[in-house]
This record gives sequence, structure tokens and C-alpha cells, in this order.
Amino acid sequence: MSTPPKHLPFHPSKLGTLGVEMEWVTVDTQNGKQIPAAPELLAAIEPTPRIKPELFTSTIEINTGIHQQTFACMDELTALHARVSSKLSTQNAALLSSGSHPFSRWKEQQVSDDPRYHRLVERLCWTARRFNIFGIHVHVGMPDGDTCINTLNRLMPVMPVFLAISANSPFWCGHDTGLSSARVKVFEGLSQGGMPFYFEDWADFECCAQRLISTGSIDSVRDIWWEMRPHPDFGTLEVRMGDMPATRTDTLAYIAYVRAEVMVAAQTDTRGYRKVHPSLIRENRWRACRYGMNAEIIDPEGEKVIPVLDWLGVRLEMLAKSGADAADVAIVCRQLGEWRKYGDGATRQRDLHQQHPQWHDMLKHMRQDGWNDDHEH
Repeated sequence: MSTPPKHLPFHPSKLGTLGVEMEWVTVDTQNGKQIPAAPELLAAIEPTPRIKPELFTSTIEINTGIHQQTFACMDELTALHARVSSKLSTQNAALLSSGSHPFSRWKEQQVSDDPRYHRLVERLCWTARRFNIFGIHVHVGMPDGDTCINTLNRLMPVMPVFLAISANSPFWCGHDTGLSSARVKVFEGLSQGGMPFYFEDWADFECCAQRLISTGSIDSVRDIWWEMRPHPDFGTLEVRMGDMPATRTDTLAYIAYVRAEVMVAAQTDTRGYRKVHPSLIRENRWRACRYGMNAEIIDPEGEKVIPVLDWLGVRLEMLAKSGADAADVAIVCRQLGEWRKYGDGATRQRDLHQQHPQWHDMLKHMRQDGWNDDHEH
């Protein structure tokens, strides 16, 4: 059993700094199958923290450095995507942005050659082996642990909206699940997956983490996989709620929206704040999982049912007046019209499958319609 540290130091960051991690599926360019292309790719490039292995050899994680604004972060993601795609082309492989692979099976995926991943699979068994899902993680800098916890508390009711606008995993092992995000239902099966909890302050979270470590429940804070969590080593609040967005413009808007919400929450006086009951948050989370952008959510303030994109439109007006970066709000406002017109990634996947019933045709169009286009900012 591990010995817990006496303290869990939070390494401060400048408020609003930004870093993003994206989990990409590696697929065969001809038949669209998920293939173990990561080891050969990683062997062919200089070691870098920007491009890393994941749990399965058919996944690549791309990480940015630290940025001061969303467009710069997106520029690095675009450059990293192009670099990795170029290297993968020599294997007749490509990157796919989706919360789940539409038809490949989790049982067939190979675990990466890393002791931590093998310990994970040994401990969590079936729940870890099923973890063939792919998300986007947005880190926003926090000046101290208490600010991080206060921000997490205030954003709990907003978490379902992060899921609704990114929902992009309707298929699982070749079947239409009926959900917009099957990924989140797999994610919550992990021992420390699912929704986070309200905490009083950093000391309260520190006590929780130390209890998990001292009882052998986790090896480190990295094994807490909540959909939003503090990351004390980076000095960030990490929002892990989102599916891998369908397109580059979806990704840009998702990052901008998360950062806008975090910036306002971090700078809002917490005195007198009324916590929204977890039962309401869980219901909205289910609605986002089931219906994505078509969800009607329960407004956490007035408890009236409202279409999520209508709620978001009103929310953006509030964020613009409350300290969010004007550029971030503008990005999301511009994308909101596209979302109203075309729907979420899950809707677009289903539309593509109707137009192209053969999986390999569908996958080819998913890649063409996603990151391999010529969209500009």
C-alpha cells in the first residue's frame, strides 16, 4: 500500500494559460479499421512531450505547449496534426477524430508497452480493456489550489454543456447506440471515472486524494479520471468532459468555450454561491449524453427546460459581460450558427452512415469532412 504525501502541493500557473490534449485514433486509410500504428510512428520521430502513446497502440495523444490564447493553441494543434499525419502516411495510416471508433472492437486492441498501462489493465480488468474511447482535455491555468476548487465547483452545472457541444460517439463496435456520446458511458465505468464532487477548498480535495492513495485505490492523482479535475502538477483545472470533436472548427469552438467559462468562474466572487444539486447535474449530463446538441436541459438557475443551444446563446451574452476573453466568446458565437445548422458530431456521423452505408466509405468521408479540409480561422 502506498504512503500518502503529507501535502499535495499545487504548482501555480498564470490564470487563463491554456494547454490541450487530444486522443486520436489511428486508422487504415483504405478500410478505415483501427490499427496499431502508434509504435512505428513513435519510433520514427524524435522523442517529444507533444506526441505520446496512449493505453492502446491504435491511439496517439497530441499535446500542446502552454499558450496565452486560444488561436495560438489551435495553430499548434493544427501543426502537430499535420506532422503526425505526414508520418503516418508512410504506414498507409491516418488520424481519426471521434469519441469512439464506429466499428472496430475494443477486444482487438493491443495494450501499449508501458508498465503503468499494464498495471491499470490488471487492476481494472474489463473496465480498462473497454476503454477504447477518445476525448479532448483542456487545461486552464489556475493561480492556486483554492481558486481551482472554487472554479471546479462553479462549473459543475456547466459540465453537461461541454459534453453536448462535443458529442461525437454514436457508434460502438458497429452498432448505433442511440446515444450521442457512448464514450461517456464507458468513461464513467472506471473506478475513479464520472462526475467530480463538490469540495470545500484545496485542503478538502487534498484529503480526498491522500485517502485514495493511502488505501491503495490509486497510485497518484493521475489515476483520478473525473470528467473535470484539478491537475496540481501543471497548476491547472483540467476539463476532460468532451468527446473528440468532429472537425477543426468544432475543436476551436470547444476550447474557446471551456476557456471562457473557466475564466469567468475563476474570477467570480464565491460568497453566497448556491450549489446546484448533483441530481440536476446528473440529469443534464444524461440528456447531453443521449441527445447531444439536440438536448433540452434543465436551466440550473430557473429549473426550466430549454434547448441547450438556446441556453448557450444566452450564456455567451453573460460571459461576454463577465470577464471572458472577447476573442473566445466571438469564436463560439460564430460556431453556434454552424451547430444550429448541422448539429453535433454524432448527428453528422449518422448522416454520413446513411449516405455511405459501407464503413470504409463512411470513415473516408469522416476524415475528409473533419481535419483534412481547408478551413481557416
